[in-house]
Amino acid sequence: MQIIFLNFQKYYKKKYGDGVNEFWITNNTQENPCLVVLVNKEMANLTYFPDEESLGFQSVGRQTGQTNEYCIFYTNTPEEEIEIRRDSIISVDKAFEAAKKFFYKREMPDNIEWTEN
Repeated sequence: MQIIFLNFQKYYKKKYGDGVNEFWITNNTQENPCLVVLVNKEMANLTYFPDEESLGFQSVGRQTGQTNEYCIFYTNTPEEEIEIRRDSIISVDKAFEAAKKFFYKREMPDNIEWTEN
């Protein structure tokens, strides 16, 4: 398991275009639970899907002092933009720790706050 995680760690730090990436982390044999990680430079957003019927849970962040409510992230390609609410943005480091917990336990990471979609 440690070797597999080292490979994950290598890919997790890879960024494209203007410092962005997207990861869908699941078990090899099933689609859920699933953790989606969006990265934009030093910011991240997490969505956790416990099962296929769920609308999921969003990370809860504390970004303040910004002029707009949303931040641009990218999905599918480095050019396909989506808007993510600033109150759901966390640091890349915190997201990495959550991804690591999910990688080993396959359950909602408990190191961050969540809100149901």
